[in-house]
Amino acid sequence: MLPRESEILERLREKRARILSFKDLVRVFRVESDQEEAFRERLDSMERKGEVARVRGEKYSAIEFSNLTAGRLSVRPEGYGFVLVEGGADLFVPRSGMHGAMDGDAVLAREERTRARASARRGPAGSDRISGTVVKVLIRARERVVGRFQAEEGHKVVVPYDPRIDAVVRIPEGKAHGARPGEIVEARLTSFPDARRIAHGVVEERIGFLGEPGVDIEIVLRSHGLPPRFPQQVVEESEAFPEEVAQDELLGRRDFRDHRVVTIDGETAKDFDDAVEVERTSHGFRLGVHIADVSHYVAPGTALDDEALSRGTSVYFPGRVLPMLPERLSNGLCSLNPRVDRLVLSAILETDRKGRVTKSEFVKGVIRSAHRMTYTEVARLLETRPSAADESRYGLFLEDFRAMGELAALLRERRFARGSIDFDLPDADVVLDDEGLVVGIVPESRNVAHRLIEEFMLAANEAVAKKLLFSKQPAIYRVHDRPDPDRLVDLREVLESFGYELKGDLDEVPPSAFQRILKKIEGKPEERLLSDLLLRAQRKALYSEECRGHYALAAPYYCHFTSPIRRYPDLVVHRQLTMLLEEGRPVPAKDFESVNESLAGMAKLSSERERRAEQAERESLLWKKIVFMKDKVGREFDAFVTGVTSFGLFVMLKDFFVEGLIPVSALGEDFFAYEEKQHRLRGRSSGKSYRLGDSVRVKLSAIDEARRRLDFRLPGAVAPAPALARRTRGIT
Repeated sequence: MLPRESEILERLREKRARILSFKDLVRVFRVESDQEEAFRERLDSMERKGEVARVRGEKYSAIEFSNLTAGRLSVRPEGYGFVLVEGGADLFVPRSGMHGAMDGDAVLAREERTRARASARRGPAGSDRISGTVVKVLIRARERVVGRFQAEEGHKVVVPYDPRIDAVVRIPEGKAHGARPGEIVEARLTSFPDARRIAHGVVEERIGFLGEPGVDIEIVLRSHGLPPRFPQQVVEESEAFPEEVAQDELLGRRDFRDHRVVTIDGETAKDFDDAVEVERTSHGFRLGVHIADVSHYVAPGTALDDEALSRGTSVYFPGRVLPMLPERLSNGLCSLNPRVDRLVLSAILETDRKGRVTKSEFVKGVIRSAHRMTYTEVARLLETRPSAADESRYGLFLEDFRAMGELAALLRERRFARGSIDFDLPDADVVLDDEGLVVGIVPESRNVAHRLIEEFMLAANEAVAKKLLFSKQPAIYRVHDRPDPDRLVDLREVLESFGYELKGDLDEVPPSAFQRILKKIEGKPEERLLSDLLLRAQRKALYSEECRGHYALAAPYYCHFTSPIRRYPDLVVHRQLTMLLEEGRPVPAKDFESVNESLAGMAKLSSERERRAEQAERESLLWKKIVFMKDKVGREFDAFVTGVTSFGLFVMLKDFFVEGLIPVSALGEDFFAYEEKQHRLRGRSSGKSYRLGDSVRVKLSAIDEARRRLDFRLPGAVAPAPALARRTRGIT
């Protein structure tokens, strides 16, 4: 039997055996000759994971005892990058040290002490720092590149749209797939970048020209490795299910079909994960949160499950959804559509009149949603007097909606009382016409109904997490750790410059401290800037097999339970809860560690997939803004200042929820100095200053597609003289 990876690492970490040859390892672990190839593959796998390093030819060392660092390479648009090391310090890699590695690759880098350029390392010129050079690419992150096809110096090339890909792809004659100059294409790499940053490849698919409907989304999909289609086996498995719930599937389930249950979602939603009901009781309220029982259909080990884990989450683009599950399930059999039977996993919570949860129960059930409600409609019914038509259509549901509103307010009040932070920053909402063209970009609207559903989902998630933890059932939790104190030092200084105070020991700042500041800045000119800084100071929430609590929610127990159609961790939580309900006991103690280890891997992958989805969604929004503004170059707009930096002003257009930059050089002939403590740019000659919240008239001067940036200038502003321009650039 081959040794486990943990046993190999343990041996390499012994003081007298930190460097062992392949033959030494074979002898130590008594590997049979017919297993040597499999043993070598195990060592190669450990090298790809960055656990061991191959040194001096056929000798191996634990990575921490070598001068090598393993991690994922993150490249900046300027060409330099960092090897991101899990649990350790990131390693700076200059452009000259990439050696053909590309953004996202898993690499081995050799540490070197060098005098790094100030522009690359953001530090004082000439100071020493540990940097590195890539010596080996362990895993290639991409084999395909999306870019613009064009002729360049007699060669046909694809210029990547991702500015982090520091190379061009040469296309040989006959391999262009009929692409036309300027067309967006996807190229498959046949060789990776060389020392001249030239790769080679063939055009696999023509995507279209930027500005045509859907092209920008296709760029994003392919750039982030998001699969636009499901494998055939996955589709076949999904289509094998019947269109309706069978009668024998209702056995052992609680029947909620005669309850007044509704779904409340956005106007364009098609996949309904959750349905709710609220009724008043003699001591308070009874809340029913019914969640689609996806685990009934997606079993571990199936192609459906493997694909769902690989995708990790659904990805939402303007006008398009890339679902985690095929539509047969996501929009059909699993979706809690109105007036049809649907299988659910339900959390039944009873509260007192102050919104305290006094009892919780979890059951497998079946529902029949009575109405497909929208946030807009529910908000209208809560905020205005229902009409006769409303009375006729909704009847007793009108009282249910009022009860929902009251309970949600109580739950929200209790959450805030314990210190929960509510970052309610508006995002951009892209308005599309029937042909998929962008006709407007407006602030995303959130109303009382959005917050109502949010409170019910939070309550259910907390209750399920508490149930699993106290039952000693392995699970995946949603965790959010307290902020890094080092980040809070700079934040405290910025807040103080605006007259706000972040009180207490920075190692022990409670979430309520952030909540108080958010309350104070509400409606102020600096609200958007400071809210963004407060948000950036927080750590990233992630998934873990360990329940560490959720700092921002001030919740000691928290998991994701309410969206199994679109998030894989929720599906895992459903499976673990279902096993607990069906077997009446948790996973046996002897199996706990192995199950937990498996869940840890799923949690890590789910966190990575979530980050990928967020990046893709953010990038697609930037593309929509670029496309929307492309025909508006030269036009003037009213705007207000949302950010002040040494290199210019960030402004938000008042007519459109679109942000851009006025470079400091585009403010006019005066020399503008950045006064950090006052957070303003001030002209030395004119005394003219620009602060947060100032209204300005701007002119769209250029669009930088590579950097996804809109550049504005002040109408009539004269560019500075060459000498002055050089001075200006020197301080940015």
